[in-house]
Amino acid sequence: MLLMDIITWEPKDSLKVAEFYLNYEYPKGIKVIDEWTDLTGYRTFVIYETDDEKTYAASVFPFIGLCRFETFPVMKLDKFMELAQKFAEKTGEKEPGEQREEASKQLIQQIEKLEKRIERLEHHSFVQQEDIT
Repeated sequence: MLLMDIITWEPKDSLKVAEFYLNYEYPKGIKVIDEWTDLTGYRTFVIYETDDEKTYAASVFPFIGLCRFETFPVMKLDKFMELAQKFAEKTGEKEPGEQREEASKQLIQQIEKLEKRIERLEHHSFVQQEDIT
């Protein structure tokens, strides 16, 4: 599974984090894809693969109390869109673009019906006024 960590820490702990990280080795079972640092400070982003929660836990335990971890399952957008398309085909749902198009058609039809009703009401109102005077 592909995961992304957003790791943050307090500014006062920057030196501790830097020293700790210099000597840190990821546990076996963690394949780091890439790492970035926030140039504005106190945050790092890591994308990696792991097969199980035990390996994940072993990778974050050493930092507990020093850093805060936000972990998200991630997928490349093109792969996700491919999966979404297959799911939509399997369930018989329309693609997002088709859904918007269908919703637009329905909305236009409703507006046209309302316009016709308004015309009839205006005409009826006019006819009644004619009869009264």
